[in-house]
Amino acid sequence: MPQLDGSTFPSQVLWLVVAFGVLTWLMATRGVPRVADILETRQDRIAADLDRAQALRTEAEKAMQEQQAMIADAQARARTALLVAQEKSAAEAARRERELEESLQHQLKEAEARIQAARTQALSELEAVATEVSRAASGHLLGLDISAEEAAQAVASARQGAQ
Repeated sequence: MPQLDGSTFPSQVLWLVVAFGVLTWLMATRGVPRVADILETRQDRIAADLDRAQALRTEAEKAMQEQQAMIADAQARARTALLVAQEKSAAEAARRERELEESLQHQLKEAEARIQAARTQALSELEAVATEVSRAASGHLLGLDISAEEAAQAVASARQGAQ
């Protein structure tokens, strides 16, 4: 085998050094700069993506805070509206209660007036009946014929004596 022949070693080493030098020079001038550019571009893109992600995250947090503020504001307005509605309802209930109470008081006064009128009428009718009974009784029992005026006076004096 010619590769293992010792007389060809110096030329093989020379070509090895030349090939290694050419490959090293090609890698240094062409390959490494391209890889370095690619890695730098990639690193820049990653950094830009991270910066963009951070900006989006900050924006999302800001939007979330705004949304929470809007929700809190809406809840506060809802509570206020609820309190106003409760107050209106309570005021309306109180007004209706006052109206009902006034109506009941009016009806009570009317009923008392009707009762008093009925009582007065019943008492006057009772006096008339008592006058007639006293006239009839004096006529049957005593045989006297008394006038309606005398019987009314006797009933009135008996009533005053009873009170």
